Amino acid sequence: MNNKDVQSWPDSVQGFSPGTKGRKKGPGNFSSDLRPREKCGIFAVYNYRQPDKTALITYLGLLALQHRGQESAGMAFVSPEGLQCIKGMGLVDNVFSRRILNSIRAATVLGHIRYSTTGTSIPTNAQPLVARSFDKKGIALAHNGNLTNTRSLHDRQLREGQIFHTTSDTEILLSYLFRYRRQGLVQAAVKAIEIVRGAYAAVVINEDRVVAFRDPGGYRPLVIGLLDQAYVFASETAALDTVGADFVREVEPGEIICAGPDGIESVHVRQAGAKPSLCIFEYIYFARPDSVIDGQSVHLARKTVGSLLARRIPTLPDMVIPSPDSGVSAAIGLAEALNLPLEWAVHRNPYLGRTFIAPTRDERELAVRLKFNPIKELIRGKKVAVVDDSLVRGTTARILTSMLKSAGAAEVHLCIASPPYKNPCYYGIDIPVAAELAALDTDFKKLAENIGAASLTFSEPEDLYSALGKDQSKYCTACFSGDY
Repeated sequence: MNNKDVQSWPDSVQGFSPGTKGRKKGPGNFSSDLRPREKCGIFAVYNYRQPDKTALITYLGLLALQHRGQESAGMAFVSPEGLQCIKGMGLVDNVFSRRILNSIRAATVLGHIRYSTTGTSIPTNAQPLVARSFDKKGIALAHNGNLTNTRSLHDRQLREGQIFHTTSDTEILLSYLFRYRRQGLVQAAVKAIEIVRGAYAAVVINEDRVVAFRDPGGYRPLVIGLLDQAYVFASETAALDTVGADFVREVEPGEIICAGPDGIESVHVRQAGAKPSLCIFEYIYFARPDSVIDGQSVHLARKTVGSLLARRIPTLPDMVIPSPDSGVSAAIGLAEALNLPLEWAVHRNPYLGRTFIAPTRDERELAVRLKFNPIKELIRGKKVAVVDDSLVRGTTARILTSMLKSAGAAEVHLCIASPPYKNPCYYGIDIPVAAELAALDTDFKKLAENIGAASLTFSEPEDLYSALGKDQSKYCTACFSGDY
């Protein structure tokens, strides 16, 4: 599918709910319109031998994944009273106090942090989502991604008598898992994968087991770890490192992993037409630099892309400046390749990173000015290369360039460690509508002038593939190529 087909995309453009276009921001949305945002983070622990510590471990794992979502946080767990869930709006440490963590005694805990791309930012959409039957037994689901056949499945389930309590596509996935749960959680996951379409990594728990699975294309990452003989599932390896768990392996695309009383079980589901489609933006921006995805260090991949930018920049600057904090790894690579000093010449105020900013242009610009401040003594009279991971609307680039020039920079050269972002995403990333994307203007000289920069240099797609050591066929690159 290419750009001309976007208007006929069957479900995801219409959306199951109000979605992101025109969405009013609630108190859990933090500067979300400045950058693309990934949907969620998942962390789960199965059968930990110290039940009074499992919630704390999950809390630490969610803190390590906080960059993947700041709207809401939650935990589901199995207690003597049955399946329980605690969740709320805001950051992990706002939702879970020490008192709450100490009150949870459970060997198995499923945690989730959320940034909404389908469904509004309201408490009922916070995850994990729980479904219970009359016997008080049930399942809890945490989901990262976006279903693309949401509308048709939603309408079908309404006709079948399904009642929905949220505006999230996660509830559709939950309803199928709950419907088929009596066949066993693994078989329920098989049935669900056969029905739903889109990008997802998910973990579901019941009273005695945890089941983790990825869509057949593997758009979203999910890994397995081991902590004191307890299995751990997480969206990124950095979360395993945080809690001291050993990395075992990744959940493979289309694979269902079940951790239960009899050990580990693995089942693969094939889907016609599915091909490897890991979201390449995980390497560019979403994942923490200290994570490893598909065997590749995120930091080293970004650093290599930065070094390849050295071939493309049209001038030799006096110094390289990373755009805090997303441009750091690529900036290191560019500085080393050009044998230039890397200067931390833009200070980022760490206390404003989560400040609520409404999504108007004036407020987005204010957010940047509040967050960044250049060090004039380093910049004055210098030609500087500013490195950032991507250029979406161009708000940050324009304001940062203006600030650097006001601080005395002789020239500001923007270096973007990814190709031009030209297409919206339908697989669980909150991207502005196409008309708002800065790189739609393919005259990059004119775009640089509009931003106020002396030059604007993008990485090429082959730079990314070279840095990752794999070809394009392994990744979803729709945001650059338009091939969905």
